[in-house]
Amino acid sequence: MLRFTRVAEAGFSGDFKQKVLNVYSLFPELQDDEIACGFIRKGSRLLGTARGWSGQIALQPNVGRMTIAHELTHLLQGNGVPHGEKACDIWALARLPRDMLDERPYYLLRHWHLERWLRNRAQAKSLCEQAIEVRRTNRTYIKWLSAQLRQLR
Repeated sequence: MLRFTRVAEAGFSGDFKQKVLNVYSLFPELQDDEIACGFIRKGSRLLGTARGWSGQIALQPNVGRMTIAHELTHLLQGNGVPHGEKACDIWALARLPRDMLDERPYYLLRHWHLERWLRNRAQAKSLCEQAIEVRRTNRTYIKWLSAQLRQLR
């Protein structure tokens, strides 16, 4: 169950809290765990953070669904999701439905301009799904994925 900390409860709008809960619903593996969602003040260099050992995430108000999914994915690392920021982006992007692809995954596509992301986000999601399958037999799946993503213009 996800609960908002006292500061997050006061600092997040109702719409944003609903957005967080909508993304959280895509993580059935976390539904039986006690997850705390905290608040990061606007202007911080961090948009979000996660502490897997304590089941906590923290977010700036009004970040996108990709950031929320990324932080929740950190809580799965070591339990089916490999460690690392790029891996976290890959699994989060693969999990989000296409209509929730609002932000580009920072660690995976930090050099992409907004227009390139908007034009190629469905293909990037599909490639991330394929990369997870490639990983079953090829541990250099991130290199494979990076080469595939470079071809998208």
